[in-house]
Amino acid sequence: MASASPLKDIDEQYLQCCICMEQLKEPKILPCLHRYCRECLKRIVKKGAKKIECVTCREVHTLPKGGIDSLKTDFNTKNIIEFIQLQDSVKVDPLRTCIHCRKRQKASAFCFRCNDFLCETCHEFHASSTMFEDHHPHIFSLSEAEAANLTIQKLSSLKVAPRCQTHQEKLSELCCTTCGNLPICVPCTYGEHQGHILKEVKSLAKIQRGMLKGKITDLLQYKEKAYSRREEIKKAKDKLELNVDQESRKLQDRLDREGERIKKEIQDAEKELNTKQADLEERMKEETSARKKELEKEMRELRERYEQACREERQEADLNFREIKEKNNEEKKQLEEGLRVMNNEIQELLASIRTQKDEHAKKIKELSDHFDGIVKRFENVTATADCILAAQNDWTDVQCIPDVCRAVDLLREEVKRDNPGIGNLSGVKIRGVSAGVTVRGKVGISEDMESIVDLHEREGMYATDITGNEDGTIVITGLTSRFQAHIAVFTKTGGLQQQNILAGECSNDPECSFLSRFLVAVICGTDQVGIYNIRDWSKRFINLSDAIMNCPTNQQVHSVTTDPVNDHIIVGCESRDVYVFNSKLEYVKTIKLPDVIQGAGDIAMYEGNLFVCDSIWTERAFAVALKQTASEVKYEFTKPTHGGADWYPCSVCTDQTGYIYMLWEEGGGRSLIVQYTKDGGQIELEREVDRTHNVIAITAVQTKQGEKLLLPTWATKKLLTYGLT
Repeated sequence: MASASPLKDIDEQYLQCCICMEQLKEPKILPCLHRYCRECLKRIVKKGAKKIECVTCREVHTLPKGGIDSLKTDFNTKNIIEFIQLQDSVKVDPLRTCIHCRKRQKASAFCFRCNDFLCETCHEFHASSTMFEDHHPHIFSLSEAEAANLTIQKLSSLKVAPRCQTHQEKLSELCCTTCGNLPICVPCTYGEHQGHILKEVKSLAKIQRGMLKGKITDLLQYKEKAYSRREEIKKAKDKLELNVDQESRKLQDRLDREGERIKKEIQDAEKELNTKQADLEERMKEETSARKKELEKEMRELRERYEQACREERQEADLNFREIKEKNNEEKKQLEEGLRVMNNEIQELLASIRTQKDEHAKKIKELSDHFDGIVKRFENVTATADCILAAQNDWTDVQCIPDVCRAVDLLREEVKRDNPGIGNLSGVKIRGVSAGVTVRGKVGISEDMESIVDLHEREGMYATDITGNEDGTIVITGLTSRFQAHIAVFTKTGGLQQQNILAGECSNDPECSFLSRFLVAVICGTDQVGIYNIRDWSKRFINLSDAIMNCPTNQQVHSVTTDPVNDHIIVGCESRDVYVFNSKLEYVKTIKLPDVIQGAGDIAMYEGNLFVCDSIWTERAFAVALKQTASEVKYEFTKPTHGGADWYPCSVCTDQTGYIYMLWEEGGGRSLIVQYTKDGGQIELEREVDRTHNVIAITAVQTKQGEKLLLPTWATKKLLTYGLT
């Protein structure tokens, strides 16, 4: 809106209250620059309330001590509305009582100094008399009211200075910047405003206008970014729909193929059974016939013996057939059960996809509403600034421009802020499905162990934790020989991609967990929590004591895991407190672990359950169901008794099918991998690791050869792998 913009070009919505949907009456302006009728605000704000939420952008603001009445009046908008009302009243009834002659006749002009109408005769006298010389700049001929080129600047020049709030009989002549550019008269300068910083209104308004123009120019640099966010959100929503449809079709095709394969195996097994039965019958006939020929000469004497032999042959054949049939039926049942389990898993995955779709759609809707609000704020800020700059009203400018500048600064920071979570919302997280249906229906750990990385080649690198993502990328955290926290990124074949120092001297072992494809949650030092980006090598850390109000003194971080579906980082400590942050490292909440647990030595998250390795002094591990700020024990993991050793848990992870793997150790340096069932913490199998390695952590990573367990070692500085079969 240029300074020469006619009044007729002002958008009607700019002068409309969004609450009553009528023209603004006594407009009050909020810090976000949205304006409403004073009485409308009083209706929506409860008596005694200290906060107010903007109806348009949903920003929450603190009310001044005087409540709604103490909010700033939007004088610029009020001036425009008063002039429009003046125009409308003259159109309806041009007859007015002249302020001088008191006769009721057609009004010729309006004196803003007298705030009343003048007839044509009195208008000429009023405009020429030296008695009213100070009124001359404020006399408005009503013949100009219909002019199409009447501008906001012209209107502002007609208005008189506001009256002093303390001395209502006097016009304001100065601005007190100490009191927020408050208009005051000369007597106030040696009264309640004595010693304050006072400014002449024209010079102050010029400074304020220049500052606003500069800020608006800076803000306009981010206009394209603000408007493009909505397009990003729409693309993310469309991509979500496409990904969900593709993944659902893939899972359904997988189920159909497995079903056909199982049916064929059952048919082949039945054919094999019939063939074996026919072979047994044929062999029995041949043997019986041969025996009969041998005994024909002695038939009479040996009949009983012959019949007995036949019965024995029949019984043996029946026994063999029953064993074959029972084995076939057992395999058939196991295959059908495996198919049923796979079907249940796929149905659970489809339900999980639908749930994630709903959650992501909800978050996309929230982001969309948020950026719609930003765009509306952007348009409102620029429109308000243009209108104020066009008016060139010194008194209005010094009152309104500081608020507009603050709103511009807040909006600029909001637009500049990145939203990395938008891309994550276009996809869905899907855990793995069992790799085909077999007779065993279980996941095993291979007997053979291999080393894919020799950490001896990485000078000064000592591993303390490990994690992997769906691409097979491996991240290892640890300490250097100088006890600096470091992080190293490897390919699935063991090639080193990057290695960086995370922090200086570190008293605790750093640990890590993938949050998304490129973001790794990291803890190090005493109470540091951070995010490391493996794509651009950037990192950011916060301290618990800075992020969490009333955080216990000397609280130390011990473990970290992630919940990618909810975009959460979960940090375990030496106490029963578990802290939850989002991907922006903003504190979300604190969850208290059950009383039976002393501290979170290591943790892993899977489908809403938190698996906790308690401190080494308890020698116990638990599956915990998380609630809002509390938790409850679902079950305790069975402690292994392998080799009669006294084992304690030190690390835990899950594979894509839901099996749980826990690394147990004993004081002599022995390490034991234990596989647990998906739903009860019962031991499925155990695999002891050569004690010379001194294994310190465990994780599961997808490779071209299938899923594998990875274990970094302290003593031999190797990265060991076990295949999951």
